[in-house]
Amino acid sequence: MKYLRLIPILLLGAMLTACNTNEKLYYAKEYDKVIQRLAPEICKGNKNPKRINLVAASYNNANRFDYERIQGLKASGQPDVWPEIYQRYCSMKGRSEALDCFPSSVKNEILRNRIHYVPLNFDDDMMVARNKAESFLVAKINQLLATGTKDDGMEANKYFAQLMKTNRDNPNIPRYLMRTSLCFGDAVFLGYGNSSDYRLSPEFKATVLAFDEGELPTYNVFHTEWDRSLFYMYTVAAVVKEVNISPVKLDEVTFKETNGSKTVEVTDYSQNKSVKVSGNIICFCSSCSICSDEPMFSVPFEVTSTFKNDYTTIKGDREACSAETLSRLDSHPVPVPTDESMLLDAAKKLNDLIAAELRK
Repeated sequence: MKYLRLIPILLLGAMLTACNTNEKLYYAKEYDKVIQRLAPEICKGNKNPKRINLVAASYNNANRFDYERIQGLKASGQPDVWPEIYQRYCSMKGRSEALDCFPSSVKNEILRNRIHYVPLNFDDDMMVARNKAESFLVAKINQLLATGTKDDGMEANKYFAQLMKTNRDNPNIPRYLMRTSLCFGDAVFLGYGNSSDYRLSPEFKATVLAFDEGELPTYNVFHTEWDRSLFYMYTVAAVVKEVNISPVKLDEVTFKETNGSKTVEVTDYSQNKSVKVSGNIICFCSSCSICSDEPMFSVPFEVTSTFKNDYTTIKGDREACSAETLSRLDSHPVPVPTDESMLLDAAKKLNDLIAAELRK
């Protein structure tokens, strides 16, 4: 029985401890933590006046502080302030959303003493702030990555993290993820894979991985042959997924030209063939918190090798030809390149594309 009597005492002690904790957070100016702790309870119907007043004071104080900070940052006129401005707008919006589920009477109580210059609807301001923050972050990352040094690459990673918080859909994200991630590895393995139905030759692979000295970023050592004595934190691989080789096409157009009583039949020919290789440049991290079987990022690629040759033949009196036709009569049909030669040309382009992607 004596244990049963202890239960209300323990519950009361727990409640007093919780109240003290919330008040301590409030006086420590941890306003958002107060809201995070108490808002769910109020949403469930707990209308304890003391807790509602604590949320109200936290909500208004936090918004007032953020709004005043935003105004001060804007007044500085510096471009680097916009990421912080946007994040503070996000905080203000998050607080408002945390109170959305409150009963109307509670909301009115919280907003009754609202500082008059704290806006409740600032979606337009948020959009402007996000656009300016994004522009600044992209420019800053590009500036740091352009130096090609490891220190600047690691510094760019800090701004990349801010860009991810600002807009995860920014089209530069895959490229920045690759460049900033590679800064954390001293040795990088460059690989190649073929998941297409077309059997590509060893020469194709060798051409894809034949990088010239100085072609790749200088802050990493890139290897195209696996060295068991080294630890590769990252693997960058070009994976071919599709190979399309068009049949040889010979288009022709025949027409007549006249010059007085003289006539000639002119035929224009066009030889055409193309090879298109597409796939993805992917990066795997072998020592990251994410699963190493899944790529950190994937950038699609498409390289094309094209052959086109135009020539003209005539039947009839040459003197009937126009000046334009005469200028084409020195052209002749030529042997169409083999599939392999055009694939090797595409491999060279893929090699250049990988180097350019790594240096962007």
